Amino acid sequence: MKSLVMKFITETGSKVSINVPKVKENLDETKVKEVMNLIKEKAVFTFKGGDIIALDSAQITETNTTEITL
Repeated sequence: MKSLVMKFITETGSKVSINVPKVKENLDETKVKEVMNLIKEKAVFTFKGGDIIALDSAQITETNTTEITL
């Protein structure tokens, strides 16, 4: 499963992450940046360190799960 991890900087300078699971295959830099800017501008989320004031980074992570029979 692929997940988008978006990292932001808050008013206190701390870094926070938002994880979005099951992202689409055709996700590109432009779309990610647009979403991150929208999250920042609309103050969608509140964090212990205050509001988001800047974008830090983003990455797509992939997790593989293998079931183990016990």
